Amino acid sequence: MKTSSPSPPPDFDARGLTLVMPERGDVERDAVARAWRQAGGDVLKLGRFWQPPPLNPTTVRLYGNETFCRVLEQILGLRLLGPDDRALLHTPQPLLRRSITGAALADAGALPYPCFIKSVVPKALAAGVFSHAHALQEACTGLEGQTALLVSQVVSFVSEWRVFVLDGQALDGAIYEGEGGNKDVEQARRFAQRVFEQTPGLPRALVVDVGQLQDGRWALIEYNAAWGAGLNGCEASRVLPAIAAASGKV
Repeated sequence: MKTSSPSPPPDFDARGLTLVMPERGDVERDAVARAWRQAGGDVLKLGRFWQPPPLNPTTVRLYGNETFCRVLEQILGLRLLGPDDRALLHTPQPLLRRSITGAALADAGALPYPCFIKSVVPKALAAGVFSHAHALQEACTGLEGQTALLVSQVVSFVSEWRVFVLDGQALDGAIYEGEGGNKDVEQARRFAQRVFEQTPGLPRALVVDVGQLQDGRWALIEYNAAWGAGLNGCEASRVLPAIAAASGKV
């Protein structure tokens, strides 16, 4: 279900900019590519991205998966803006509505099960709720004891929303899990802006995923980088400014 603000799309001009993205597309990337071209920019899709053609780094912007974008960041001398992997630990607890702490895999036996666990380094392990230490250790086979983890109290969200934010302004928001209407999307946008305002160290462009708890309160779920986050129902034309601001020449 898609719900969005009735306000007009931001006035974004992509003329003179080239959006570089993976050759293998999907529905969301294709929507971003179409919107970028409609805004006057060029789109370059790369297969052998580790050997890109000659490009002017000052006019390149990136959108794609982490490996794709990180490799091109190094080759082209760009700078990707994204939330610190430990940003949740620096977020005020009233915005989280739950306890989140850092731990190492070696501490598995002392964690407060059941708990939701994800690795600090994205996707080092499959995030989820673990009921005991043995289940966590099985999921982490091959990982070293110093592997950093984020350990969260288990909460239940009745709806989950994606919001693209630039300079403290929510460009667009949409629901991707649960049910909600126009009133809810406006609340999600306002809450995402509040998270940005009250959390130190966040980049100017990012994605803020928020959710509504069973008691109606809003809570931060997680942060994502605008250069790599899927639309999850957001309007491509509205979020281009955040995608463009998330990468550029150092």
